[in-house]
Formats: sequence, C-alpha cells, structure tokens
Amino acid sequence: MSFRVHFIELLTKHLPGEIAHIPLLPSGRKVSSEVRHRAINPFPSAVAIHIVIEETNDISLVLIERSKYSGAHSGQIAFPGGKVDIRDLDLLSTARRESEEEIGLSISVGEYIGELTPVYIPISNFDIYPFVILHEKLPTLVANEREVKEIIISSLSTFSKQNAIQYREVEFVKGNGNTTVPGFTIGDKWLWGASALIVNELATIYRSAHERFNKK
Repeated sequence: MSFRVHFIELLTKHLPGEIAHIPLLPSGRKVSSEVRHRAINPFPSAVAIHIVIEETNDISLVLIERSKYSGAHSGQIAFPGGKVDIRDLDLLSTARRESEEEIGLSISVGEYIGELTPVYIPISNFDIYPFVILHEKLPTLVANEREVKEIIISSLSTFSKQNAIQYREVEFVKGNGNTTVPGFTIGDKWLWGASALIVNELATIYRSAHERFNKK
C-alpha cells in the first residue's frame, strides 16, 4: 500500500481529533468541544487545505499571510477561508469560494478528500470547518492583494519534525499585553492559533501514514 493510500485512509477514517490540538493550545485554553457550547450564535466558517502529495512522500500545502486590517486575525498566517455566505450551498462551497476569492483558485479545481476536526475561536466567535482538497500538482495561485499579503507554500515535514512546536509572545487581544503561545516557525513568519491546531492534526496524520508505510 502506498504512502498516498495510507494518508488518505487515515484522513477519511481515523482522525486524531482534538488530541492533536492540545499541544498548540495557549495555556489555560480548553479544546473547542468544551467551549463551543457556551458560544452565542457563532459564525459558521470554513477553510480549504489545498495539498499536493509529492513523489517524495512529503506533502505540500498552501497557506496565506493575511493583509493588515482591523479584525482579530489581521496579518496572521492562515488557510484560505472565511464566513458562510448566503450564496454558499454548504460549508465546502464556502471553503472553495473563499479560495477563489483569496488565491484565485477555481472552485472546480482539486478533489475534496476529507474534513478535519472543527475548531472554535472564542476571540472572534468563529466556528471553523477545515476541508482538505487534493491536487495532482500545485495549481497557479494569484493573491487577492486586498485580503492576502502573501501566498506561502510549505510542507508537512516541516511541522512534523521533533521540536517543531515553539513558543513566542503575541498580543492576543489588542491592548492587553503579550501572551506566550505555542506555534510553528515558517522562515521569518509565525503560525499559531486555530491554523496551527489544524496544521498539527494534519501533521499527526502525516506522521502516522509514514509509520504505516515504513512498516511494509
């Protein structure tokens, strides 16, 4: 059985779930399922995780650096995505539409292969559903300059290394001072928060797929 088959099987049948979120939660934060029930009218949202399974059995994925704006997630490293729109048929449609708007990726490009564990963000009251879309090769991407400062292509092997999780001080809430949070370094950029939780679940699947593949 190929690495690709192992990875897709784990993604579709054996998600690690919120256990994979715990190492990336800021101190004192509980997993989404424990705090979501206290949310009042959370905003349903979706992100698209566009991946390519390389011949080397590494996995490339598309991230974005958001442009600066007045919201809670200004300038953060994230996945293409956003809130549900009245035009969207479902949450997967939201993820695909946002990908088209933010990185110029047609809604018909790529194969949907699975959904990761949802993440609730208390600070913005977003309930995020992550959808994984597989491409045979990296598609042409064009950043919407109003929403996206930079498109970042990274690899799951980067996030799967020992000691990949690091700690930095960030301003969690504007004006409330800095808080030390776990995350990942991507060059000179810092990936933390909900996107880091999602990445860590994907990286956990990646490591398990390699373990299965190497046992053959």
